[in-house]
Order: sequence, then C-alpha cells, then structure tokens
Amino acid sequence: MNEEPNDSANTGGKTMGIIFGIIAAIVAASKGFASLRWAFAFGLVGLVVVSCLPSAKSQELDDGERTRRIAKADKVGANMVGWWVGFNAVVFIAIIAFSQ
Repeated sequence: MNEEPNDSANTGGKTMGIIFGIIAAIVAASKGFASLRWAFAFGLVGLVVVSCLPSAKSQELDDGERTRRIAKADKVGANMVGWWVGFNAVVFIAIIAFSQ
C-alpha cells in the first residue's frame, strides 16, 4: 500500500505561524513600526519581541526619541526576517541533500 502521509500536523504549524505573524504585524503597526517586517519575524518569537519593544506612538516622546525607537524596532524586525529566511534555506537544503 502506498498511502499519502498525513500532513495535518505540518499544516497546523504553518497556520499558527501565519496567525502569530498577523498578530505581530498588528502589534507592530499599533506601536508605529513597519508591520510587514514583523509579519515575517519568526511567528511567535517575533510576536514576543515586538510586544516587548517600547512604543513609538507615545505622546511624551520627542521626535528624536520616536525616530530612534522606530529605527531600532525596524532593524530588529529586519534582522529577525533575515535569520528566518536563512534558517529556512538551511532546512530546505538539508532536506534536499538527505532525501536523495
């Protein structure tokens, strides 16, 4: 018998990653950060990190501090996306290499 493997567990993980990414993007936008970067920043890990960053929308902030907070958060988000892409590339290459 040649049955198809059940991918429901893998699909559930992808779905959770997408949900955490959307929530991270919403949190980032509400704090004044680049939401697209945070949407792809390691799912749950990205959500935790962006939730811990101080908001750039506080009324007490001067323009310099607001700019610094946005720049820092956007840099962290971009770095996390880079690590995520790199990690997935390594996993993809390993799967290809070991499947032969």
